[in-house]
Amino acid sequence: MAKPDYIICLECESEVEDFTWRDGEVRRAVCEVCGNSDADAFSLPEEFDQDVDEDEEDEEEAEYVEDYDDFEDEEEEE
Repeated sequence: MAKPDYIICLECESEVEDFTWRDGEVRRAVCEVCGNSDADAFSLPEEFDQDVDEDEEDEEEAEYVEDYDDFEDEEEEE
C-alpha cells in the first residue's frame, strides 16, 4: 500500500501530514494539535470515515431505543 497523504489522529480527529510510513502502517506520528504520539492511535482517512459512519448508526439506534422505552412508559401510566 502506498503512503497516504495524511492520517487522522483518533484522539482529536485532526489531520496529520508529518508521519513515518513503512510496510503499510504508521511507524511514527505526532499530532500537532493534541500531542498524541501513539502510532496505534492514528487511522487512515478511509478507515476513519467507516468508523464515524458506524458510530452515527449506533447513536441513531440508541436514540430509537430510548424513544421506544419512553413510549412504553407512557402507555403503562395510562
